[in-house]
Amino acid sequence: MSPAEVNVSSLRRPKMPQYVELNKEMLLDALDEIEERRDQALLRIQNYQHQIESYYNKKVCARPLELGDLVMRKVFENTKELNAGKLGARWEGPYKIIKVVKPGVYRLQTSRGEEVPRSWNSMHLRRFYS
Repeated sequence: MSPAEVNVSSLRRPKMPQYVELNKEMLLDALDEIEERRDQALLRIQNYQHQIESYYNKKVCARPLELGDLVMRKVFENTKELNAGKLGARWEGPYKIIKVVKPGVYRLQTSRGEEVPRSWNSMHLRRFYS
């Protein structure tokens, strides 16, 4: 036994079987309209994202780190304690900023006075309030 064929016809086919060319033109017009609607939706999304971005940027205030500030350093896989598991520390420190290499890049010093070998980006640092 074979499955029954299901024919879902659109309104255009039964109404105008004698106007094949007109039917094709109407289908092409519908495809063009889909592209236009997609472009309009993309514009609405971009406008919305721009509004959200400008609202967020109004609320953000820059707080650059300065010489002598105490900071916490982000813990990475290669620097985290063995067997710390999920509950291990996410930040380590405090460290003292001893040099501003350029805006957003800092040289650090431990509390014992040892200099940290590499420069650190401000993305991986957090101000420490004592």
